Amino acid sequence: MIQIEVTSSCNLRCSYCFRKNNGRDIDLEIIEKIADSDDEFVLYGYGEPLLNKNLEKIVSRLNGKITINTNGTIDAEIPADRIGFSMDSLNRYYLQKMRGVEPEKIERNLKKADGSFIQAVITRDNLDDLSNIVRFAGENGLDVFLTNAVPPNEKIYTKVLYFEPSRKVVDLVLSLNLDEDFIIRALKDCSAGHGDCIELYRKIHDIAGREGYMVNIPYILESVDRINLALNSERRMLELEELARDFGIDLIKPKFFGDANARECPYRDSLFVRSDGKVSSCMILSRSHREFLNNHWRDVPEFIVGDLNSQDIDDVRESLASFESIRANMRNFPWCADCAHVNGCWYIAHNEDCYTNHPSCGECLYSSGIAKCLF
Repeated sequence: MIQIEVTSSCNLRCSYCFRKNNGRDIDLEIIEKIADSDDEFVLYGYGEPLLNKNLEKIVSRLNGKITINTNGTIDAEIPADRIGFSMDSLNRYYLQKMRGVEPEKIERNLKKADGSFIQAVITRDNLDDLSNIVRFAGENGLDVFLTNAVPPNEKIYTKVLYFEPSRKVVDLVLSLNLDEDFIIRALKDCSAGHGDCIELYRKIHDIAGREGYMVNIPYILESVDRINLALNSERRMLELEELARDFGIDLIKPKFFGDANARECPYRDSLFVRSDGKVSSCMILSRSHREFLNNHWRDVPEFIVGDLNSQDIDDVRESLASFESIRANMRNFPWCADCAHVNGCWYIAHNEDCYTNHPSCGECLYSSGIAKCLF
């Protein structure tokens, strides 16, 4: 699969988007270089694909299945096998606040598109409105694709529904009914050289370690409200799945906890072509940006493996081969949310990790299924 950013121009300014660059359309010469090199193409990136005036030419040249994701605000025929419409809510106030758009325009364009589905970014603010989205989708024979937000700032992070640490270690710690003072008592026992709390602390780590997990006990104990929100969100998804079944449509939902031992890169064996012809391993690493995860900032520098302005696609894939072999097994990266040292970690703040990976996928919400890719 090749993901192509046919343009980096956009007519919206969504609050959770990382897009900051000036817009440009991809050169048709770049499309010619990759047109016969894969059997599936996803036309989506940090821009609105329908703003590219050469979109029909691009689609007609690509030799494979085509998926396009649009914000739904542009009146145009969409030449694709699958069409995803970004529509986070039917609530006018919410859409105007988060995207600066009115729902009626998206609804009108969505209803006239064949083979389409709805994609929604979910937060605390629109969780209760998702049943309306599913009903609207069901009434129009559309599938629903839900994803959690990858926060570009602290404000969005306060609205997320998930808790990053592994569910198994969360359940382990909470089953012991510990209070927040447990860590202080364990530290006192450690200073004394013995004590029940330090023994229990070690036992927790031993149990988690035998199953291949680290455990960040302080983070779990101080995050009960976030954990309960994630659990409630899981229950809400089950209700939405049942509603979707009643309408005979599919509901693709995200996860709300991590799992260090159940990660997989959704971009594996694929690549991302920017609108300027440069190539990255995935959309999230295609441009430098900042993220706020696990209660800390993380600087993510761009990771470019090739340039189709001067290279052939085979040469670019060869340049990606080394990183491809690492992300083939996500356990080559630590799941940093389970590490007691994640806050203040120099490595992860600079998108490196203590396994010596650079770039690092140690906090990638897509690998855990918390955030979902379009394809």
